[in-house]
Amino acid sequence: MLLFFIGLITGFLIAVLVVATLTYFRRVIEYKTVVIEKMIENAGPRPRGFIIDPDSEAEEARARIIEENKRQGRDTKLEDLL
Repeated sequence: MLLFFIGLITGFLIAVLVVATLTYFRRVIEYKTVVIEKMIENAGPRPRGFIIDPDSEAEEARARIIEENKRQGRDTKLEDLL
């Protein structure tokens, strides 16, 4: 039973020591992790471009109907676009 309590107290002291050490060196650890993150980002692949799919015929027809109605000064009804 005595060994159990000694082990419990030892574990608690080690946990407190780890937390205190991390708290003390927090700024240094954060700086190092930021540097490592930037190195990894710079080493990775970079996007160069993208592909744009052309509008479908239905979308072009809807845009044409909306444009005609704008020129005439009318609101476009939803039924006209379906």
